[in-house]
Amino acid sequence: MSIRAIHSGYYDGRPRAGQVRRLHVIREDGPKPGENAMCGQGVWPTTNATPVVLDSMPPRPPDGLEWCPHCLGRLAERLGALPWLGEQLARWVREGTP
Repeated sequence: MSIRAIHSGYYDGRPRAGQVRRLHVIREDGPKPGENAMCGQGVWPTTNATPVVLDSMPPRPPDGLEWCPHCLGRLAERLGALPWLGEQLARWVREGTP
């Protein structure tokens, strides 16, 4: 299974705008696969920006970006990883180490 990620970039290839902070996971199922992120963010060009698609989801977001929490939660659910993730979070809270 290939999982793709996306963030906005400028339309003319310049670096992304400063307000772009999230790396999203592209939804590959449903009625319009590849057209939305799992959180509902659009995956299409706009007047001033084009999507930058990372054809394989990286282990960490590129510098200056962070994961979209909604996308990661939905991906964990789809992959059946929510029970494991819940256990890890509970362990970190108990141990006081995030």
